[in-house]
Amino acid sequence: MMAKILIRGDFFMLKNLWVTGYRSFELGIFKDDDPKSKVIQDFFQERLINYAENGTQWIITGAQLGTEQIVGKSIQEVKKKGYNIRHAVILPYAEFGNKWNENNQLLLKNFLRNADYVNKVSNMSYHSGRQLRVWQSFMLQHTNGALIFYDPDSGGKPKYDYEAIKSYQDSGTDYQLELIDFDSMQDFANMLSDS
Repeated sequence: MMAKILIRGDFFMLKNLWVTGYRSFELGIFKDDDPKSKVIQDFFQERLINYAENGTQWIITGAQLGTEQIVGKSIQEVKKKGYNIRHAVILPYAEFGNKWNENNQLLLKNFLRNADYVNKVSNMSYHSGRQLRVWQSFMLQHTNGALIFYDPDSGGKPKYDYEAIKSYQDSGTDYQLELIDFDSMQDFANMLSDS
């Protein structure tokens, strides 16, 4: 399995890795037990093992439904295999997810309970898109690189994080980016079905 990798600057060990990607509605995942969710979880589990073996200590995510919460499950599996990796969830504002339906709020509660560290960038509830930009800036300044499930040709919500990372790299910061596109995920799914 080969992921699409974009690297700017010299390769270096990533102590803190920001992981994000598509939301559940963008992936067509509307139930927690959707088979697509398991494929994504297994894919990220393999990638995170690779990062852990290369010295990554912290996986840092938000708490959006979709890739970020799926990655939380991947991290739990990687830990069960004996890897010393930790999960930090950084929320952009207070009362994150409080307008979600009851089932999604329960998923969020379980996700946060399984994290090693949870905090928020703003103590205020959502009031402006500026809070999300401040959150992105925090994530960039507290990580050495990012792993994103995003296909620039397909668009979607991860576009904003991807563009923030590219801008950060363009400012001269040595920041790594691994981009996972739909083809990479499909190749992995095909490999799973063949085995």
